[in-house]
Amino acid sequence: MTTWSRKNYEVSDARLVQAEREIYRTFGDVVSIDAKGKSLIKFGKSAPLTADTMATVWTVNAAHETYVSTNTIDSISSSSIADGEEIYIEGHTVTGTGFDQKFTFVTQIINLNGRTRVALPIPLARVSITINNNGSLLQGRVVVYENTALTNGVPTDLTKIHIDIPLGFQESFKGATTFSDTDYYILTGGFGGVSGKQAAAVDFYLETRLAGRVFVQGAAVSANSVGSNWVIHLDPAIIIPRNADIRIIAESDSNNAVVFGSFQGYLAKVVG
Repeated sequence: MTTWSRKNYEVSDARLVQAEREIYRTFGDVVSIDAKGKSLIKFGKSAPLTADTMATVWTVNAAHETYVSTNTIDSISSSSIADGEEIYIEGHTVTGTGFDQKFTFVTQIINLNGRTRVALPIPLARVSITINNNGSLLQGRVVVYENTALTNGVPTDLTKIHIDIPLGFQESFKGATTFSDTDYYILTGGFGGVSGKQAAAVDFYLETRLAGRVFVQGAAVSANSVGSNWVIHLDPAIIIPRNADIRIIAESDSNNAVVFGSFQGYLAKVVG
């Protein structure tokens, strides 16, 4: 096994150095934030929430994503016949099953064809972000989904949708992502708040899931008024292992509340 050897040019933040050492002691992997050279801030916005019901902080609906175990996310379309823009997509393919699932990070660019389904060049098991990659504004809601029946370009079965760009926006707002077989995530903090459009008391949870397991709560915090928010700086940082899913979920005491949430940190590449 590769022995630990820190270089002078590598990251000097004690919190991050400790996280790299802890990964080695716990999982036996030598990792490097410097070798990866990538930070990650993930933002989410909820659909209008249903009172006393847990939901992922994403715009698709007031529920959780229905995760798939194979590469069946294969379609994209818009609710507007006018949309032909390029869409940039980040996501992951998967091999193996259960505890042996291994995720690989991929990117792709697809041209919309209005409300008509377009097949993704690379079918996915996870999709984390979609962005308008064009010089003109989107006219409709853009959805990425498993091939299924559509009404005006949008799946009638909402469980088949895995991300969307809401009407009037040019990027997705999904407070969830996945990490590949070659990357750990060192989570250093997060933010959350309640929209000023609807008063509510809301509990937030940060959940992670290792391959083949269930989501487990790693942090919890609340916000309890219009426009209220919270900010967390983690010291020590939370380590998210490779091949893991992460998401922000929320539970409101009022119907139709909208919340925002984000988490931030650094990817650490497995180098030995």
